Parts: sequence; C-alpha cells; structure tokens
Amino acid sequence: MPYRHAHWYLLSLFPLAGVAFWPGYVSKFADSPAAFHVHGITASLWIALVAFQSWSIHHRRNALHRSVGLGSFALFPFFVAGGMLVIHSIAGKFAAAADPFSAMYGARLGFMDALSTLTILYLFFMALKWRRKVHLHARYMIAPLLFLLSPILGRIPPALSSGEPSLEPFAIAVQLSNGIAFTVAAILYLRAPKHGRPFLIVGGIVAVQSLGFLTLGRTAAWELLFAAIAALPVSAVASLGLAAGLAAIWAGWVAGRAPTRAIATA
Repeated sequence: MPYRHAHWYLLSLFPLAGVAFWPGYVSKFADSPAAFHVHGITASLWIALVAFQSWSIHHRRNALHRSVGLGSFALFPFFVAGGMLVIHSIAGKFAAAADPFSAMYGARLGFMDALSTLTILYLFFMALKWRRKVHLHARYMIAPLLFLLSPILGRIPPALSSGEPSLEPFAIAVQLSNGIAFTVAAILYLRAPKHGRPFLIVGGIVAVQSLGFLTLGRTAAWELLFAAIAALPVSAVASLGLAAGLAAIWAGWVAGRAPTRAIATA
C-alpha cells in the first residue's frame, strides 16, 4: 500500500490550520459567518476521513475502510457546498469592498478557490472510478488535500506576527506557499510517475493558480464576474455545491463498476 504514514502528515494539518486561522476565524468563532463554519467543519471532517482511511487500510481493517468509504458519500457534497459558500462569502465582501484586504485580494483568492473546488470534484470522481486500483485510488484521495497548503501556510506568518494579514506581504506569502504545494506535488509525482497523475494534475493547477493570482484574477472582467456571484442566493449556491458533489459521486461510482463478462451462449 502506498504512503504508509500519510495519516500522520494529514493530521499535522490540524495544528497548522489552528495557528493559521486563529486570528481571522477561530478566535472569532461565534461572530464568523455560517459559511465559514460549514466549510471549517466539513473540511476538517474530510481531512480526518482521508487520514482514517489511510490508517485503516494499512492496518488491514478492510471492512472498516469500506464502510467509512461509503460514509464519505454523505460528507463529500457538504464539503463541496462549504467551499462554494466560502467563495460566495468572499465575493460578497469583495463586491461591498468591506475592508482593504477583501478589496485587494478577494477576487484573486476567489479565482484560486474556484479552480481548486472544480479540481477537487474531478479528483474525487477519479478516486471512485479507480477505486479498484489501490495506487491510483490512494493518490486521488490524498492529492486534493495539497490545495490546503496554500491557504494554511500563507496565513501562518501574519498569524504569528500581528495577527492580521498585511496587504503586500500577503501576496508574497501566497506565492511562497503555492511554491511549497507545487514542490510537494512534484516530489510525490517523481517518486512514482507511473501512478503519479493525481499529483501532476494538482501541481499543474497550483501553477495556474499562482499565475492567475498575478494576472487573470486581477482583470476587470473577472472582478465583475466574481462580484456578480455575491448576488446569487445562498440557498442556490449551497444547492449547486450539493448537486455537484452528488454528481461526482454518481459518475465516479458508475465509471468504476467492474466490467461484466459476457455469458457464452451455445
């Protein structure tokens, strides 16, 4: 089985996220938007689920692994919906120019989040499609979590200093953390290129995110489109996220069915 100790690396994201999001979310938990709660809870549960699945299969708890895997079908749509609700919340702050940080970076971060959300949908579809191929399935499950490195690592420096993200240095932190995510994806791909396509995909998308953060995410056309997202009803955004998650599950499950053998007839 690949990545015998992956669960420890995944669980290490929790203390890092606690430090990164302490100033802007954890310390203001009661006053934070509901979208942040949905995203925070579902993302945490998803990390824990993938970590548990890694642990269970490496400890030969196959039946438990399958049961929890089926349970992921109930969680994944809410995980996707939580991510889309955060995008909607960021769009609202950007459209209203709620604060200098949102006005400067809202659309650019929204561009990155939209790309990662779409990619996560595809990667989970592929994880289900290749569920019978251990090496591919494991990598398609782990690879999406590399998208968490940028939002976590990019916020740790300001969290350890003033506690509030300053403007220009934050852009540097985003690019550096994207560089780390890209490097990790490249290393994991090069360790096993035969099965490394999931990490190749994530590395490519992270590179596009970095480029888009500097270019497309700053264009007037994207800013206009992103601000328009704020006008959508919250219920519609949540429903779209749930539907997209369910569609990825259904399509992946169907695509991964074992081929039926033709019955020979006399």
